[in-house]
Amino acid sequence: MKLFSQIFGCMILCVQFAVAQQQSITGYIKSTNNQPIANASVYLVTEPSKGFIKSAVTDEKGQFKFLGFPKGTFRIEATAVGYVKGESNAFVAEDRSIALDDIMLRIVTKEIEAVSVQGQLPQIQYTNGRLVMNVENSSISAGNNALEVLKRAPGVDVDKDDNISLMGQQGVNVMIDGRQTYMTGEQLATFLKSTDGGQIKSIELSTTRSAKDDAEGTAGVINIVMKKNRLEGFNGSYIASGAFGEKFRGNTSLNVNYKKNNSTFFTNYSYTDNNFNEHIRITRVIPNKIADTYFDQSSKFQNVEKTHNYKLGFEQKTSARNTFMIQFNGANNKEAQLTPGTTLMSQPNMAIDSIMVSDNNNDEKFNRYSVNMNNEFVIDSTGKKLTADFDYSTFKTNSILNYSYFSYLPDMTLMYDPEYERSNFGVDIKILAAKLDYTQKLWKGNVESGLKYSNVKSDNDVKFENLIGSSWLNNTNRSNVFNYTEQIVAGYFDYSTNIKKWGIKAGLRGEYTISDGHSITQNKQVKRDYLDLFPSASLSYNAHENHVFAISYARKVSRPNYRNLNPFEYYVDKRTYNKGNPYLNPQYTDGFSFNYTLYKRFNIALGHDITKGAMVESLGQDTTLKTTWIIRENLGEQTTSYINLTVPLRIGKVWTLFNNITGIYMHFKGPVSGYEINQGSAFIQGNINNNFKFSKNFAAELSVRYNSPFIYNMYKIQTRWGTDIGASYNFKDERTSLKLAVTDVFHTNHNNVFTEFKEYNSKIYQYRDSQTVRLTLNYKFGNLKQSIRKVNDSSEEKERAL
Repeated sequence: MKLFSQIFGCMILCVQFAVAQQQSITGYIKSTNNQPIANASVYLVTEPSKGFIKSAVTDEKGQFKFLGFPKGTFRIEATAVGYVKGESNAFVAEDRSIALDDIMLRIVTKEIEAVSVQGQLPQIQYTNGRLVMNVENSSISAGNNALEVLKRAPGVDVDKDDNISLMGQQGVNVMIDGRQTYMTGEQLATFLKSTDGGQIKSIELSTTRSAKDDAEGTAGVINIVMKKNRLEGFNGSYIASGAFGEKFRGNTSLNVNYKKNNSTFFTNYSYTDNNFNEHIRITRVIPNKIADTYFDQSSKFQNVEKTHNYKLGFEQKTSARNTFMIQFNGANNKEAQLTPGTTLMSQPNMAIDSIMVSDNNNDEKFNRYSVNMNNEFVIDSTGKKLTADFDYSTFKTNSILNYSYFSYLPDMTLMYDPEYERSNFGVDIKILAAKLDYTQKLWKGNVESGLKYSNVKSDNDVKFENLIGSSWLNNTNRSNVFNYTEQIVAGYFDYSTNIKKWGIKAGLRGEYTISDGHSITQNKQVKRDYLDLFPSASLSYNAHENHVFAISYARKVSRPNYRNLNPFEYYVDKRTYNKGNPYLNPQYTDGFSFNYTLYKRFNIALGHDITKGAMVESLGQDTTLKTTWIIRENLGEQTTSYINLTVPLRIGKVWTLFNNITGIYMHFKGPVSGYEINQGSAFIQGNINNNFKFSKNFAAELSVRYNSPFIYNMYKIQTRWGTDIGASYNFKDERTSLKLAVTDVFHTNHNNVFTEFKEYNSKIYQYRDSQTVRLTLNYKFGNLKQSIRKVNDSSEEKERAL
């Protein structure tokens, strides 16, 4: 309770800042030889607790200025690359402007460690219209895959089926280093689980877009930024990580970089051995005119995943104005899943009349390979630039599933012969994408324009067989061959300019789509071609350096998952399956947002999205066969309103909090499962990340996540929350670090979904083995030093000052 009182008090203090008189604190940062230091980071802190108030960056004259601050006793701290940290004497600020004596910084003559140059970025920050979570130094994120790291991002939620949502909405465009993955659903989840989280630098979240950005993603964009090395010479790192949950899991990785003059070579390899259990209990009632049937199903998924992940790349600065880069990425993933389950059947509140025991197993291989080439050419010194980018990727999945069903009477006498089924499921996706971007200055502003072409081909082949006697016979009702191709030609134009305190940006993107979904087995073919226009605009106002307002609008689209277009029945078990829908259309969203940034640290974002033709899950039941299925359809209109608060706090010298709270209201109107729904639900998502810096070498983390219950469509999503703790220690050699983390400390991260709608009555209880203890060792080798003159101190210092 004390913590929340401190947070509330700080928010009140922020409001007081906003209405304070615009008195100023000014001064100069200089070197000991009396030369001004530009781009130095300057901090206003309380005295004597060293509580952070605000920051600034010096201009070319070495001058800094703070506008608007509360009364109190303060001190100025200043840092700059190549200089020893300096500070002013303590001073008292009241209702007047203050001019301080020059602060002199002593020059560091020796080479400094790279980690000192980069500084310590805050864990969560708001910059350039994006909410950024920096994870590369996190002890909690160390050793996990990309999907597990993503689950901890503010405003992000991952449901029981690994579907990703942002600010409460699905339809997220997930990108890697700004490149679209072209995957959703199960393929995206598999891709992220095969991506080494130890290579992630940060995760960028945005609900807005410009014309330059792909229109895909009605909820917004999640960009996963991978680590890059800028050091000269030969260097690298080795990581080994092991965790204990219900099963042991571990991973290791090796990263090697070599940079000399204008040439850079980089490579890495990682191996992950991920073993975990997943506990699922499903209860449901299927009505019947004679008598309802009650099902109580319990399963324990036993998963073993082994992944080899590798990257090889080369970057060459071929001239002073041209840079070329090529890289190859690959991953080989094997997954084995054993799913023993027991289903008890009876009439409601009656004795059990039959028992079905299933013994299912799945062996899956997932291979992905990609080649990327990028060339950036600076045409002249006026800002003209031409960038060309080419990507080619292949994703191939092959699954062999075996099903065994045994039906018993309550005394465990077999009712009839066991049933055996098997299937071979193959998905082969090929993606080609090429784009050309051009930038130049025009009319005191900037013009961005470009073209993009993408071609996606997805081949799906499902063979399903039943054992009849001693022979395996093809089940034509469940076997299916489905091929899907999609081509998109896009062009865009963006213009931005600044008029005094106003910033204006507007653009238009056009995407012409040609798609062809062909079910060879069912002889069904759905061809489409359509042109969509996606306007976007934003307006910002800098009241002064500490108060920035922005409003924006963008039209966005989410296209169906290739698998959801396949008219095939994907069986979970004998009585539960998903149906594909070849007539599923894209959904379009008009998104509006408002953003206010206070003192470059506190941020308030409000948004309202209107989605027409929303792709929604709809349930169906067969009361005779006692089966249940899910199908996705374009059923109605969905509106989502949200408010997101980012409140970082610093308490003394040791404790820093990054608080992120999101309030969401979702309303759906349309027909679902044959009934009209017109209802809304409000819920809260919260993240509190506590960082403790006890010394230069020792730090700790405490993270708490909370999702309140809410209603989506016909589903009642239950409360979820989790607590993670971690600690890290950097050894004196400055090459070795050790990180210890405990995740889901209280075993509360359950994913439960209830359905109580008309004749649909079910409850799903799910818990994935997430309570673990993990130890991670990181060792850096080779050259770790960087000459001061080779560092872009301007951009580095500005990033640290955010």
